[in-house]
Amino acid sequence: MANNSSVQDMDCRHKDFPVSSILFSELEREPAILALTITAAVLCVATVILYFLTIKFIYAHRRLEGMKINKYKVIVMLGLYPLVSCVCMLSLLLPRTTMIAELTIAMYMALCIIMFVRIVVDYMGGFKAVCKEMEGEEMSFRTGPCCCCCCCPGVNKQRVNRVNLKRVNFMTLQGAVVRPVITVLALILWADNRYILGEDMSPSAASLYLNLIGAVSSMVAMWAMMVTFRSLRVRLSDYNIGKKFAALQLTIVVVNLQGFVFQILAKYNIPECVKALSSTVRAYRSDHFLLIVEMLLLMIFARFAFRRKEESYRPPSREVTNTEPQPPPPTYL
Repeated sequence: MANNSSVQDMDCRHKDFPVSSILFSELEREPAILALTITAAVLCVATVILYFLTIKFIYAHRRLEGMKINKYKVIVMLGLYPLVSCVCMLSLLLPRTTMIAELTIAMYMALCIIMFVRIVVDYMGGFKAVCKEMEGEEMSFRTGPCCCCCCCPGVNKQRVNRVNLKRVNFMTLQGAVVRPVITVLALILWADNRYILGEDMSPSAASLYLNLIGAVSSMVAMWAMMVTFRSLRVRLSDYNIGKKFAALQLTIVVVNLQGFVFQILAKYNIPECVKALSSTVRAYRSDHFLLIVEMLLLMIFARFAFRRKEESYRPPSREVTNTEPQPPPPTYL
């Protein structure tokens, strides 16, 4: 008994992610975990099927002007859900791909933030149209996640003009530049055993500083997305812009917050180590299994938000255009 206990302690101190052969040998002894893995695979396939059905609808209505403008951007945004689901499924089957999965998800989310801002601006007809439509109005930068009315007293409302719109655009673009750089650095350090998942809290770990830079970059990009959404949501209420924003924001919050919680739990050996699967490995596996389930639910919600006929944006009617017939409101299919 003492020998078995000492062997298990040695396995638990070994925090490296196991190779697939070791994982499959453990799954053979744990039919419940094997059943959960099969369930995750089925849910992952369902998410991919829903994605392609939504893409089919978008291509079927590509002649609509509003759909034509945002077709490729919508396809990229909706690709977030099957991508997260697939890379999480890959990490469940091949545990050593976990770090690649984490970096891929973070990089793709930065791209989706840019796509959302571009979709909102394109609905209005572009940056020039936004400046013309909102001439004389102000946009508030006092919003989360970076600033609110309490913590940023020096941040005031800014007039809508090309300069401020370029600033917002730059705030989103920097995320698409910083994230790939962080990913490349992380892969280089990982190849040299200097980047280890589960050691983010250690001051000597390189992953701490890379993740800190990545977190700041993501918060700035989300801040720009919030500013854009809050400034244009009233004008674009007929386009379900609130639901589209919620679908992306919920995904970002779930992925980041849930992963952070599981990393904290792994520090306290929750879930407990089981032979070759350390607490860190099991925490990431639990996180990725839940993400697969959540991505299916969020894919259904995003499909409801995006699967609709949309004409291009029409500014509020003025005296000159009162006689023109108004297009019918968007309809759900």
